[in-house]
Amino acid sequence: MYRDDPLDDEAELIAIVGEDAVAVLRDAPDDLDRDPLDVALDVLRVLQGWVEDQAAGRWLTSPQRRLDERSPVVALADGAFEEVEDAARAWAAANA
Repeated sequence: MYRDDPLDDEAELIAIVGEDAVAVLRDAPDDLDRDPLDVALDVLRVLQGWVEDQAAGRWLTSPQRRLDERSPVVALADGAFEEVEDAARAWAAANA
């Protein structure tokens, strides 16, 4: 069954990072080991345990030194899953 409307988790991610950022995740290559959108949601859940949604959204969409100046969204679309997960944990711990 095809859906035009996003699922609840995806809608929450859109509300936090914006439609353009979610489109970057959706447009990632199909040959990646994991789904960048699913990993972004997992990372968001980790961050939500430590920071407000607005701070998490800014982090996910801003260039990060630990990710070679890519935003976590772009890094996820590139397949850098573990790097983003590690950077998110480090950032959350530093901002707790």
